[in-house]
Amino acid sequence: MTRTRLSLYALAASVGSAVAAPVSADPTIGIGFSLSFGGGQPQLGAGVRVFSNDEEDELAASIGLDYVFTTQSVRPTIGAAYLMEDSYIGLDAGYNSTLGTFDFGAGAGFADTDDDSGRSGGNGTSENGNGENVLPPPELG
Repeated sequence: MTRTRLSLYALAASVGSAVAAPVSADPTIGIGFSLSFGGGQPQLGAGVRVFSNDEEDELAASIGLDYVFTTQSVRPTIGAAYLMEDSYIGLDAGYNSTLGTFDFGAGAGFADTDDDSGRSGGNGTSENGNGENVLPPPELG
């Protein structure tokens, strides 16, 4: 079996896993840089990602599109990322359109994340971590 065919199977398995994962109600986007490894040398790129959720300090599935500077090509990707406060780091698999090869990469950048801890509901309530609104205790005296 050829290396390209194995890469294609790995990419298909990644796509299947991402699609089978539960879908979050709040996807978010990010922009950043990536470094892909394939075609004989590392390739630097910049791109956008869509993440399956926007929660800080959690893992999320991602799909994206990079522009690879060295080969002047586009590279669609699928992968996973760890979301932090307004940023992400991630690993992905992609297809370099100019080289015609599948490769693996790592990336980092900025993302619009949401920290649910202590989030106010705007009406004097706050969420208790389970998505339920909780009224503050009454003031005494």
